Amino acid sequence: MLGLGGGLFTFAVLFYFAAEYEHLTGWKWALASIAVTLTIRGLFPFSFIFVLPAQGALFGVMWWAHVKNQQQRHLDRDRRQAEDARLRRDHVKQAQLAADANTDWDAREAERSAADEAARKERAERVRLAREAREKEEQERGRGSGGGRP
Repeated sequence: MLGLGGGLFTFAVLFYFAAEYEHLTGWKWALASIAVTLTIRGLFPFSFIFVLPAQGALFGVMWWAHVKNQQQRHLDRDRRQAEDARLRRDHVKQAQLAADANTDWDAREAERSAADEAARKERAERVRLAREAREKEEQERGRGSGGGRP
C-alpha cells in the first residue's frame, strides 16, 4: 500500500508544482493526477507500467492547457495595451485642446489689453487736446481783455 500512496502523491505533488509554475490551478491538476492514478490502478490492479503513460498523457493535456492559457494571456495583454494606447491618445488630445483653449484665452486677453491701452491713449490724447484748446482760449481772452492793463 505504501507504493500506491507514495506514487499517488508523488505524481500529485509534481503536477501541483508544475501547474502553479505554468500559472494554472495547481490543486485541480493534482486532483486530476490522483484521479488518473486511481483509475488506472482500479482498472489494472498490479500494473504500474500503465500509470506512467497515463500520467504522461495528463502532462500532455496540461501542456496543451498551458499553451492555450498563454495565448489567452497574450491576447488579453495586447488588448490592454491597445486600450492603454487609446487612453493615452485621448489624454494627449484633451491636453492639447485645453492648451489651445488656454492659448485662445491668452490671445483674447492680450487683444482686450491692447484695446484698453489704445482707448486709454485716445482718452489721454483728447484730454491733452482739450487742455491745449482751453489754454489757448484763456490766452486769447487774456490778450483781448488784458491789453489795457498795466
